[in-house]
Amino acid sequence: GAAFAQSSVQIDGVMDAGFQSIDYKGNKVNGFNGNGSTTSQINFRGVSDLGGGLKADFRVESDWNTVSNSANTGAKKSDGTLANGASFGNGEIRTGLAGGFGKVQFGAINNNTLIANLTGQPFGTAIGSGHGAVIRSNSAGSAVRSDNSFQYISPNFSGFDVAYLQANKQSKANSANFSSSLGAYDQAGVKEASVSYTNGPLAARFTNLKEDNSALAATNSTVNTLGANYALGAAKVFLWTQTNKTDDGTTRNIAATTVSATYTMGATVLMAQVGSAKNKILNKSSNIASVGADYNLSKTTALYGRYESIKDEGGVIAAATTIDGTGTTRTRLGLGIRTAF
Repeated sequence: GAAFAQSSVQIDGVMDAGFQSIDYKGNKVNGFNGNGSTTSQINFRGVSDLGGGLKADFRVESDWNTVSNSANTGAKKSDGTLANGASFGNGEIRTGLAGGFGKVQFGAINNNTLIANLTGQPFGTAIGSGHGAVIRSNSAGSAVRSDNSFQYISPNFSGFDVAYLQANKQSKANSANFSSSLGAYDQAGVKEASVSYTNGPLAARFTNLKEDNSALAATNSTVNTLGANYALGAAKVFLWTQTNKTDDGTTRNIAATTVSATYTMGATVLMAQVGSAKNKILNKSSNIASVGADYNLSKTTALYGRYESIKDEGGVIAAATTIDGTGTTRTRLGLGIRTAF
């Protein structure tokens, strides 16, 4: 006889938009923008119960710009320049099987270094986090996933689980490392091991991310990250620490640590973060200080404020070099509304 899977599909997401004022080391811009407190997106998720404890699932994430039609279509803007287009499935995409053996999945999968970063501080990847500058999800900047990746996650044992993620190197310059069916581009190889613990008030995750950058004519690198938080009634304290080093020790060698806290008073959630990233090559540090507040209008909608200041004397910021001024301090302010569905 035939077996029929019991399937369900869910659509969820979030919209985030408001006013932002940004000072890129002396170059200032004010206006209305998105993603001040989180990444605006829509997700299609599905689960099929195959019986015997076996399940198949998928996620298709699409991130969008909440304030620009041109940015979502890739059309030319009024000044004639081409907008940075958002398209369907441009976020995490994955599918796999889960059962008593754990979980295996394939796709463009968020790495566990991103999850460690989210575990170790309360600002996500938005204003206040320093993501892509002080806090990294890959060695060079803010990339959180690789195409053509595989991941295994173990069953949970008394709060512990381990995970392994891999994306093979793709190099057009070396036919032995490239296949047009596996991606028409140069791509660094990624191997990432992770262990996490979640039990009661404590959550922690450690990751070891190794990048083979030889496909990009760059040095290989290793990023080690620990993120942890502990709930204390209405308060929660966070610790995040990371080392980010190229194998030659001369291209990049950064050691960073931040401490954070949140405090909930009724509908209001207050948050703050301080820390530094030491550039051991220059023997100088970049310091971050952030504050934020959410006022929850409902379980799904909040008004928010975020402020972030990075004094980049260590030269760790790599994300905005094309528009940075000649100063050393970058600040970002965001005031807006976030609603989930």
